[in-house]
Amino acid sequence: MPRVLLIRPLCEGEEPELAEPLGIERLAGYLLAHGVEDVALFDRRLYQREKRLGLTGHTFWGDVREWCAVGAPDVVGLSIMTAADVPDALRIISRARSLWPRARLEAGGLYVTTAPDEAARRLPSVVTLMGGEGEEAFLRFVMGPSAAASGDLSPDDWAMAYRPFVDRYAALGCAVNMQTSRGCPGRCTFCATPQLPEHLRQWRPRSLRLVVDEMEHEAARLEVAGQLPVFNFVDDDFGPLERIEALVDELENRQLRAAFALEMRLASLIGQPRLTQRLRRLHEAGLARVFVGVESLNPQTLRQWRKPYDVTALPEVLGAFSEAGVSVRPGYILWHKDQTVEGARDEVEKLWRLGIYSHRAALSRLIVFPGCALAEEGPTIEGYQRMAEEAESFYQHFLDASAGLANEWVAAAMIEPRVAAEALLTGDDTQLIEVTNALAAVNARSHELFGQVTP
Repeated sequence: MPRVLLIRPLCEGEEPELAEPLGIERLAGYLLAHGVEDVALFDRRLYQREKRLGLTGHTFWGDVREWCAVGAPDVVGLSIMTAADVPDALRIISRARSLWPRARLEAGGLYVTTAPDEAARRLPSVVTLMGGEGEEAFLRFVMGPSAAASGDLSPDDWAMAYRPFVDRYAALGCAVNMQTSRGCPGRCTFCATPQLPEHLRQWRPRSLRLVVDEMEHEAARLEVAGQLPVFNFVDDDFGPLERIEALVDELENRQLRAAFALEMRLASLIGQPRLTQRLRRLHEAGLARVFVGVESLNPQTLRQWRKPYDVTALPEVLGAFSEAGVSVRPGYILWHKDQTVEGARDEVEKLWRLGIYSHRAALSRLIVFPGCALAEEGPTIEGYQRMAEEAESFYQHFLDASAGLANEWVAAAMIEPRVAAEALLTGDDTQLIEVTNALAAVNARSHELFGQVTP
């Protein structure tokens, strides 16, 4: 039986928010469910965070060597999400080839899926690249062509993710990440999903019975570890309001009390009857936080990005969330090639009046991800869309002037989701009020500074 080692590399540059490596956790779960019994996964970012906090005496390579003491891996797989993961992935590949010369090497993940040509140029030819949903393809890679059926894999055919270190992530404030659907009905030009093959971009939900099976399983493990059951659904779009209500029905039927966060499209919220009452019921049942892609308050910009929604309906939606007690976090892209200083100031004031201005929104700049429609428009500056000289000058002036606010904002924003979830489960909102007030104070200073900066 093959021995399989799965690794998530470090991210170069600014460290992203720590979260479970759900890609390799799902792959490991699928292998285990299909007879591959010797599977291990290791996350370089987990070891890095624990080391910085002085929480462990273990090292990444030390634990890998311990696992390899009974035999070298036959397959080494890497999950590469962005180009920033490549430098460390190359270090791992080099060391793996030296330590285990007979092992077969594979790489998958979002970067390989959306930028296959670039990945092929940057990674050694000895590495097999696998884009798209990798369960069946990787199983065939490990066990041979006859090990898996060919064709599209339904979300209901996914196995339960294998999470050997769920307690370690929870101890660092991480929610349990879960995927409950594939694809997205949106066509946004700044996103790579609409450019993927039909079977990867089409929105297809997983059975909520299976979703709650997995939640129930992990909640029991967290209870043993003395941790609260906090979940985060990483879908590009969890689905309509009715699907959240069906999830809550299933949780209540099983008497499973958990806090959860998810992402929705504004199109699923605008015009919904009794929105406040429905959100209040969902909040009481565990809905702590919703991320929605507002992206712009400029209708022309929204049309260019193929992200249509009725901007005039936004105040009503935001008001419903506020009254229901559900935290709403908007995605926003203030700076892009068509933005002007005057336009940015106008949007910032509208965001402030709506109560959704944040320091992060003021600094948000359009990233041209490989594989998205905007990538075809021409060269970028370090991955960002180019801007007019005046807009670039203003952006840099504000970036420099607000440098002291960035760390304060990040420190509070990083812990807010977990604190909000804990407040919902325990009824103690003392820490949540402190964090919310800290964020509000930083945002107020940022807003004041934005109005003072000149190009």
